[in-house]
Amino acid sequence: MRAFASLLLLAACHNGPAQPGFSTGPGGPSTAPAESTDPSSSTSSSSSTTSTTSTNASGSAGESSTTQASVPDMGTGPDFGTHQPIGCKGKIDFIFAISRLFTMKQEEEALLSSFDGFMKTIQEDFADFDAHIVVANVDGEWTGSTCESVRCPEYYPTCGPNAEAYMCGSEGLTTLCDTQMGAGILFNAGPHATNYPCELAGGRRYIVVDEEPDLNEQFKCIASVGVFGPDTPMMTGIAATVAPEVNGEGGCNEGFLRPDALLVIVMVMDSSDVKSIKTPAYWFEKVSAAKGGDLDAMVMAAIINPLPEDPPKADCAYDDGNPKINPLRIFAEQFPHRVFGDVCGDTFAPTFAEAAALVKETCSAFIPQ
Repeated sequence: MRAFASLLLLAACHNGPAQPGFSTGPGGPSTAPAESTDPSSSTSSSSSTTSTTSTNASGSAGESSTTQASVPDMGTGPDFGTHQPIGCKGKIDFIFAISRLFTMKQEEEALLSSFDGFMKTIQEDFADFDAHIVVANVDGEWTGSTCESVRCPEYYPTCGPNAEAYMCGSEGLTTLCDTQMGAGILFNAGPHATNYPCELAGGRRYIVVDEEPDLNEQFKCIASVGVFGPDTPMMTGIAATVAPEVNGEGGCNEGFLRPDALLVIVMVMDSSDVKSIKTPAYWFEKVSAAKGGDLDAMVMAAIINPLPEDPPKADCAYDDGNPKINPLRIFAEQFPHRVFGDVCGDTFAPTFAEAAALVKETCSAFIPQ
């Protein structure tokens, strides 16, 4: 026992007195206040520090390691990594989904007359306006096929408007993409349609804004869809427009939908969607999946039948709110960022002004995937 005590005494003499900054309490681990890593910190900082020294193996004094104090230095903000809203910076993909039912003449005219102001308003908000614009085939048909089959215009004069009729002879002018649901429209045929193939830069089926010298005229060409289409499965058609098989390599709209761009959908229809047999929630899920489920990556501008008002407008079909009759309002309400427009209005300019403001707001909070 005496030998053991002597050894302890000898060890204490060899190590010298206890170093400052360490606890001498029995049984607990040695701790010390942290030394600040902020070169601007001082003794007035909320995180106090104590310098400690120890003897290293060579016998020279060195600075010991320190542990973090209980009160952190709050001088530097936290780093949340790359998930910061950096904004879309003008990188926007526009889908115009337009019904071409026989009732749509006035609505198409209102769209064409309001488009230029809509685009100019958005362009003014972004120094770099990098936009793609597609007018989507939302019914899966080429409207000239019926005219062709009945040898228009001799036997089917309604294949053309009053001024210029669509002429037969589309052999070599159409491809499989002209009947692909979701593909960009290039060749509108029938009453009040363009009635000749549109030629877009790069041979694409969508507009790249900075490559078109006359954006308004090119949009008018592809958006004059006419009034010779079938009942429109609008929700199905929009979902098809963002599908991988249409936008991927070899697809009709290859390169249109970009993962780091804000998606803006403009839906124009003056009747109910009786052809999309599944629920609005189902079709919304298809659309949002194309944007990685990011609800902040999409804006919906739904120009559809208005809710009932008093007095009612003449020749306007109203939406009574029954989703079984017209699910388009329910579909549009799934989008957190949305505006509604009155398809019976003489102009869509007020709706587009509201939509432009929403695009700017949503773009500023966008986090590319």
